[in-house]
Amino acid sequence: MIQSKVQFTRQEVVAEHGVVAGGHDLVAEVGVEMMQQGGNAIDAGVAAAFVAQLAEPGMCGVGGNGMVLVHHADRNETTIFDDVTVAPAGAEPDMFEIVPGSGGFYGWENVRDEANIIGHRSVAIPGTVAGLCAALERYGTLTPKEVLAPAIELAEKGVDVDDRMAVLIAREARYFRRFPPLGELLLVDGLPPAPGTFWAAGDKLAYPELADTYRAIADGASDAFYRGSIAHAIADEMARHDGVLTYDDLASYQSLVHVLEEEEFREYRGIRYTPGASTILVQLLNVLENFELASMDPHSPTYRHLMLETLRCVWTNHFAFAGEPGLLSKEYAVEVAERLRLDEKQTRVQPVDPRTVQDGAGPERACSAPGFEGQTNTTSLAAADRYGNFFNILTSLGNSFGSKVVVPGTGIVLNDHMCNFDPVPGRALSLGPSRRPPQGAHVPLFFRAGKPWLAMSAPGARRSMSAVIHVLVHCIDFGMGVQEAIETPRVWAEALYEESFLDSRIPGKVQSALTDMGHSIVSMDADSSGGFGRPTAVSIDSSGRLHGGADPMIGRTGVAGF
Repeated sequence: MIQSKVQFTRQEVVAEHGVVAGGHDLVAEVGVEMMQQGGNAIDAGVAAAFVAQLAEPGMCGVGGNGMVLVHHADRNETTIFDDVTVAPAGAEPDMFEIVPGSGGFYGWENVRDEANIIGHRSVAIPGTVAGLCAALERYGTLTPKEVLAPAIELAEKGVDVDDRMAVLIAREARYFRRFPPLGELLLVDGLPPAPGTFWAAGDKLAYPELADTYRAIADGASDAFYRGSIAHAIADEMARHDGVLTYDDLASYQSLVHVLEEEEFREYRGIRYTPGASTILVQLLNVLENFELASMDPHSPTYRHLMLETLRCVWTNHFAFAGEPGLLSKEYAVEVAERLRLDEKQTRVQPVDPRTVQDGAGPERACSAPGFEGQTNTTSLAAADRYGNFFNILTSLGNSFGSKVVVPGTGIVLNDHMCNFDPVPGRALSLGPSRRPPQGAHVPLFFRAGKPWLAMSAPGARRSMSAVIHVLVHCIDFGMGVQEAIETPRVWAEALYEESFLDSRIPGKVQSALTDMGHSIVSMDADSSGGFGRPTAVSIDSSGRLHGGADPMIGRTGVAGF
């Protein structure tokens, strides 16, 4: 069979002063402009994050949450600002009515009217503004007015609608009658906006009310959002529609600063926090450290097979023993690695008990194997400057356009993060007052020879972990630059699926070889499915040059430098 496939690629950006990689080219451009005006990577990252809501309106926004990593070179400090959404104080374990049937969110039971996913009762306390303002205040060099100026201007003038944005908005059309303010925010003359073509300019989406919200934040930082008129507007909208979120919930919200831990992988040192999705990354790195990856061909069936088996085995162990400290042990990783064969897929992956290499039991397990890989409507961006400062964020509204609730007069789309709790009372992840859900975001920073080297993250829910580990291995073991590392096709597997998922760009002969090893192959187009994550990454090489990369397969991801 002769096949011809479209190939998407971009040249790696190499810069001397600053670099930004993000989910949209406007995001990267604004970040670089901020550094050109005298700001550092933190100023650039915060400015770019506020622009991301305009360029990727279904993915993120001030009504959502995120995880921000900052490395400040002069202070030699690495800090993670955890701005995860939190359940309101009035949330109760039994606040959602369970109805018969299966296939609810994350594989949990169904909720009547999907009230934990759509509408006012699905809204948790937003955290994005708290995290961004805290990072800017602590490590930025510019004022909030200077940093938010580009976002305010773009919100007023409008952002060009691209193909991806048009499709995302058209998909939400079924909600516009139920939530008219969402339609008013996104429609142009009552119709879904049209993207530009070769022959004609497309529509622009302007957000004048959101521009006013940004002005308030520029004037009053996080206080304006959590304790000012914006907070009152959010609380009033919740009260009118039987929401649980109150003004007091907003006024009491604070971004958490996490204690950081280190993890060794070969000669590299990784910065992470615990608990969270980063524990999966640690397990993957620990297992792969037992194999001579550098001696493999990164395009070979053997390498693809090893990555699939490692991913499937680590996820199986995580779902069976989440919370056990032994999962992060190097000794435990050796035991796991010894069970992997390089020539044959395991017919049935059995979890490996980590309690044999730890003292005592871990905490109550915080997760079980859900039947859905989670929310993919997220975006990421990373920035670095010549001084060695790094900014890295993964941020989300939850599902596309979150709860679908728009706060009148503000332009704010609110999250649907109450869906991150089990709707059935009495379980490990059940809903509760002021409870923080388990955090799935991961924003790692890696050091080489004692200096910060690579920051990256990837949207894509659980599939994003496959993207992160592939890019790290491609850079560390195969010596690829960040752009090549991102563009090289990836694979994905985990505990819930017997199938092994491959990027369709992987040659047929490799797929056939994997089939002979016992894999049940599902080939997917990365450009249409987003099923392999959407990484963004920035790095500094030994000469001080800055590098940036972003996945070109989906949408208008962008990288810029100067």
